Amino acid sequence: MRTERLSERDARLSRLAKRNPQAYAEYCNALAKVRYLRGEAGEHACALCAAPAAEWQLTFLDQREGPQFFLYSDDEHDYMPYCSPCSLDAEELRLTALDRIWGR
Repeated sequence: MRTERLSERDARLSRLAKRNPQAYAEYCNALAKVRYLRGEAGEHACALCAAPAAEWQLTFLDQREGPQFFLYSDDEHDYMPYCSPCSLDAEELRLTALDRIWGR
């Protein structure tokens, strides 16, 4: 189940990256900044369950930038380390919140 969700998310992001190369580049640059200033996510525990983290997730949406699927922040403190299962859950919650914000 988790592998399917990760594959689905990665495929969706790949399709969007091809359609929006500039937005994807800005998204990648923001994540690179977080890794540079705070280290790799794997060096931290998951913010939700304390398992070893796998990736950085944008958790604060006040200063969001970029299109819906490539949201990023210039503030490295707007990101938290998450393990893969928690990351997928957080992404779904974030997209649901954004749908409400944008009236979808």
